[in-house]
Formats: sequence, C-alpha cells, structure tokens
Amino acid sequence: MTGAAAGASESAKRRTMFLTRRTYTEATDRSHRVAPTHRDEKVPVVSNTLQEGRRVTDLGKRLREARERAGLSLAGMARRTGYSRTYLGNVETGVRRVTVDLIRAYERAIGDDVDRRGLFRVAASAALTAAVPDVAIDVARSIAAERSRLLETVQTSHDVDRTISALISRDQASIAALSKWLRKGPPVLRVNSAGILAKLGSPTLDNHVITALRADAEARTLYLQAVVSRALAVPWSDASRLVTTGQSLPEYVDLLATEVCNTYDSGARWCATVLLARTRPGARAQVDDALRCALQSETSVENLRAIAGALAGLDPSR
Repeated sequence: MTGAAAGASESAKRRTMFLTRRTYTEATDRSHRVAPTHRDEKVPVVSNTLQEGRRVTDLGKRLREARERAGLSLAGMARRTGYSRTYLGNVETGVRRVTVDLIRAYERAIGDDVDRRGLFRVAASAALTAAVPDVAIDVARSIAAERSRLLETVQTSHDVDRTISALISRDQASIAALSKWLRKGPPVLRVNSAGILAKLGSPTLDNHVITALRADAEARTLYLQAVVSRALAVPWSDASRLVTTGQSLPEYVDLLATEVCNTYDSGARWCATVLLARTRPGARAQVDDALRCALQSETSVENLRAIAGALAGLDPSR
C-alpha cells in the first residue's frame, strides 16, 4: 500500500470511529430504561477510585435532596422519568453514576423551582467533567450536524471545552455554527459557544468572542462565574456572588495574574483582565505588574485593548 493510500485509510478509520462511537451517557441511560431502545449498548464499568466514588455519591445525594424537596417518592420519580426505581435508588446512593440525561429527566419531573435548578446546574457540570472525552465527542458530533441542544442545557467545563475545540479545530462548518450561536440562542448556548471558540487559538476568533462577551451581559456573567469558580477554586454560588456584586479581589491577585496569561483560553484571559481591573484600586502595583506581563504574550487585539484600558483605570467590560 502506498503512503498516500495508507494515510487515507487511517483517516477514514478515524472518521468512522468518531462517527460511530456512542457516549457514556447514551450507554448508561438507555441500558437502564424500563423499555430500552438500544439493546446492543453495554454499560461501562464504574471506576472504583476514591475520588470518583465521592463525586458519584455527592451527585446522587443532590438528586435525592431535590426529589425530596419536591415531595416526590422514589416510585413517583420512576413513573415520571421512565427509569426503574431500583436504578434511581442506586444512582441516589452513589452505586451508579449520575448522567446528564438523568439530570435532565429529574429537572423535567420536578419543574421550574429556581433553587432546585441551581442544584442541577452544579450536578450536571460535575457529571460532564466526570466523562470529558465521551461527552466532548458527543457534543462535537452535534455541532458538526448543526444541532445545538446539547449546548443549551448545561454550562460545560473548561476541560470539556478544550476537548471539543481540539475535535472541531479544522471543521469550518462547526466553527461557523458556534459563531452563529455565540450571538443567537439561550444564554447557556451563547456562553458555551464562546468557551469553545475561545480555546481554538485563533486571534480572529478570540476577538470575535471578546466582542460578543462585552456586548452580552448574560453570557459575560456566566463566563466570569466559570472563570472565578475554576481559577480561584471557589464554589459556584460564591463565584456568582463575587461576580454579580463587582467585588474587589485583592486576596486573589496572584491567581488572576496566572489566569490573565492562560494560553488555552482567550475568554478566560479577558475575564481575568476584567477582574483585575476591579481589584486595581486596592492593589495597584500587583495588578499593574500582572497586566504588563500579560501584554508581552497576548495575541488578541481585543484583549490587548482590554489590558490597556485596565492599566488606564477603565472598565474593560464596557
């Protein structure tokens, strides 16, 4: 076989694997439906590591708390969601892994209570993080097909976004779809689109993302919350409070100084610049040092503009 033919064969093989691979979420959910529709799918083995075990137990506990607050019995939830009572009991006690589709089923069954939906956002984000490769492949496939549903439900994590961006980096149709969704659709879809595009390493797309975040208060708030929660290692509720109150963060200047040079995420760099600008009045020397250092490596014109504005005492988010 010639080198060209071998390369073409390998490329076709990779594409076939990409298009046919089923995600963890699909396999787990469909295998435990009362009336499964895909009997050939196998249930993956749940990891026995201590860290993952704690995560699974915590997510199940959150679902149980939400169900009990809604006044639903386990049998009642089984009837509403279509999952078996035994399976739901195993999920809530940490025996089985929580999946994103199961979280959606609970959310639909329980309704529109804001506090309970807050629980679901935390649980769903953690569930996504627990299965980064499979979830990312599933989302990448949906983007390529111009289907936005998976990106409309839950705000994806930094790691998930990085994996998706690697999968779609050479697919202009996917990039075009994300660019469209960046400005049109629900807030979660807009911020997820921004998060993926910001990790492609394209200065042109970086400028596009930052311009959109500056003009979109809802997506901007969600992106800032995600950066604060991840970079400063604080719970989502605390991140939300820090962002919405516009609080100065002098105790976090060192962490923000690292984030403003995050080579993987232009949106995170912009958010860090915004947060450093808020903090500058109380820690001017430290903040200016961090911003000047970021100037040396920044490739996005919009980020350079934001840094220069922060050094001049302006709000980069305006």
